[in-house]
Amino acid sequence: MRRMPLGVVIAPLLFLANPADARPGPDAWTPAWTASMWQATQPAQRVSVENATLRMQVRVGAAGSKVRIRLANDYGPAMRIGAATVRIAGGKPVRVTFDGQSEGKLRNAAPLVSDAVALPVKQFDVIEVSLYMPDKVDIDTVHGASGAKTAISPAGDFTDKDFMAVSQSSPRPLLAEVDVLGTKQRPVIVAYGDSITDNTGCANDAVPACRWGDVLGRRIAAAGMPQVVVTQAISGNRILSSGAGPNALARFDRDVLALPGVTHVVILEGINDIGGSGRNNGPVVTADDLKSGFRQLVQRAHAHGIKVIGATILPFEGAGYQTPVGEALRTEINNWILTSGTFDGVVDLQKSVADPANPKRLAAALQGGDNLHPNGAGETRMGEAIPLSLFK
Repeated sequence: MRRMPLGVVIAPLLFLANPADARPGPDAWTPAWTASMWQATQPAQRVSVENATLRMQVRVGAAGSKVRIRLANDYGPAMRIGAATVRIAGGKPVRVTFDGQSEGKLRNAAPLVSDAVALPVKQFDVIEVSLYMPDKVDIDTVHGASGAKTAISPAGDFTDKDFMAVSQSSPRPLLAEVDVLGTKQRPVIVAYGDSITDNTGCANDAVPACRWGDVLGRRIAAAGMPQVVVTQAISGNRILSSGAGPNALARFDRDVLALPGVTHVVILEGINDIGGSGRNNGPVVTADDLKSGFRQLVQRAHAHGIKVIGATILPFEGAGYQTPVGEALRTEINNWILTSGTFDGVVDLQKSVADPANPKRLAAALQGGDNLHPNGAGETRMGEAIPLSLFK
């Protein structure tokens, strides 16, 4: 066999060994804020605008030198983003570009990720994202956010200036993620659940904090741990059946597995499956159904090296859809969560907010009065009940 000249072999080897041409390593982007998007099915849930600017405030859970945003259009037709900016709340706006252009195109059922924006942020800063929508659009990819409403401007592009809102929207449109660039990628914990986790009425400056994931994130920061906590929850969500947004099984890939850096997910779901079982001619949910759903989530997480923390379902005696059958099902599922060994760790959140005199009911001082949703004090108690050792 003819031997190839030595120089022909050496040259490619030298080329590959050149550090300047080496394949880049993992970047240092960390999801610092996220939202689980759902489809507006009623006119009041859609955000309808034309030649107007949308301004949204969110609180980021990580510090860094640059940010980028991800817009989602899971359910809507293609639309144009005429201009976009980001700023520290009340500060100087910085122009956002998409593939180097000031205008972006949101394709049907596809996301749009911005270029990196030079904006130094500190952990837990509130930032503002402004989007100019030049065309008439009915936006139906949204997330509930009545506690941090989206401001809608008078006619025109106000992305680089302040404005007096002519209206506000409780559904927050399009904005699904804010990433922060640090010196290295941070490990991410996802708080995964329904309205008890989402608390759509929670304001950015609420005292006490009214999302248990936010409480957990601040505890982790105070302890000097590297993890960042983001919330991927939908009010009314169920594990098995879609309703207000895709069910927990359907959205798991999008909301957990697709996020970079996720190491743990804390799952607090199931109360809406239990309370809605057999109602309005819907399917009856059994314990085996719920256990299978949980096992599916754990199996899919483990395939990506993600640990799953199971949280017990909270008491709901006195809630509108509570029944003795439902209470028996909740008790069975909670015992299974705690003892089955299905999860990598468990936390008994029911105990943190239960009435000591009646553990089937939320404590009066820790709920808002509907016997279902904890208030800020209850959410704080829940966030404080999660052992930080689960994430070490």
